[in-house]
Amino acid sequence: MNSTSLNPRREIVAFLGIAYALALAIAIGLPDAQINLLLSVAVPTVAVGTLTFTMIPKGGRRELWRGIGLGRAGLRAWPAAIALPFVLVAGAYGTALVIGAGQLTDIRLADATAERAINLLINALIGTAIIVGEEIGWRGFLLPRFQQLTSKRKAAVVTGFFHGCFHLPLILIATTYDTGGSRWVAAPMAVAVITAGGVFYAWVWERSATVWPVAIAHNVVNTVFELGAVAVVASAGWNMAYVAGETGFATLAVCVLAAGALLLRAQVWRTTAAKGEPTATARGLVPAAGRSLAP
Repeated sequence: MNSTSLNPRREIVAFLGIAYALALAIAIGLPDAQINLLLSVAVPTVAVGTLTFTMIPKGGRRELWRGIGLGRAGLRAWPAAIALPFVLVAGAYGTALVIGAGQLTDIRLADATAERAINLLINALIGTAIIVGEEIGWRGFLLPRFQQLTSKRKAAVVTGFFHGCFHLPLILIATTYDTGGSRWVAAPMAVAVITAGGVFYAWVWERSATVWPVAIAHNVVNTVFELGAVAVVASAGWNMAYVAGETGFATLAVCVLAAGALLLRAQVWRTTAAKGEPTATARGLVPAAGRSLAP
């Protein structure tokens, strides 16, 4: 028995309906409260939990959650999940430095203490545990269902797009998210960046078939972009929100380039992973190419 859906379209629509409705309710009900960010992160898991007890037959509930991979570490995917975000940040903020939009702050080596390193590690662990609340929904639940309806490449992009749109209520209504520039610029830029980033997250998922390395990658992205914002500040006349960070053109450029390279070159879209770490298809979480389980 595997965790493929007998009616993926219905479950996709239901998941998105619940997730978007809750995201909108949080943004309207708590527009100025910082807790709206934390609540929004939990929404995808709440949506999956709701569907578990309303649309998923009793015999398939345990298999659904087993397929999300909370019981597997997916260690093979960790190095890439941790390293690639640093490359993206270097590209985004490096571009800001090259074009003169940003300048390095005074970073003292004396500040790099063991205590700071320990605090950073603790924050990374906590952040990953929180972010997994998002990835249970987007990559653990939604991505495999889109893969039943289309190719893995298209599913990666489409899932990233819907994930990006999920952020629109916070950007357009609330006052706590992506506030560095005009919200009407931030909204489409954030959707585009998250859509491209979704290819990276889908690639990590395919290498591991578990949400943990995806959550690690997602949290590392958030963390290193925050570190980049501290290390590189805007030069006179520039707004860094339009250059780097989640809504910057340089960030969009490097994410699109990375997504394009993964879509064109990565083997996970068509083959299994190395021995000992099968991909989602090999584990039976999604159907093999050319085989649809949709009615």
